[in-house]
Amino acid sequence: MPLWLSRFVRTIVICTLPLATSCSLRLADFNAISTRNVNLDQIDLDSVPGKRVVGTSTRFIFLFIPFGLPTLEEAVDDALDSGGGDLMTDTAVYSTGWWFLVGTTSIEVRGSVVDTKKARRGGS
Repeated sequence: MPLWLSRFVRTIVICTLPLATSCSLRLADFNAISTRNVNLDQIDLDSVPGKRVVGTSTRFIFLFIPFGLPTLEEAVDDALDSGGGDLMTDTAVYSTGWWFLVGTTSIEVRGSVVDTKKARRGGS
């Protein structure tokens, strides 16, 4: 392999290596979380079936300028809409991000979504 090609490949690898890096941090755990009005009277959450989902709120970063901040409310709403329910149980909240001239920052919620209104009506 010619010397110039070897240097070129090494330079490309060194320059693109930071693009493959990211950071993730577990922020919190919640037994139950919701952004909607929920009435838990006469509902046993342990017996209500849930659907595991992930909800995210993401914002773009260009150079050093973030274009807004991700919110927990938006991430929970995304998860509730994905799961078709109104309450999340056994939820973990993560903050993730990556950056190299451009990047993203995100809040992610992972948990089970249940529909308490359906459970109150006696549906499955």
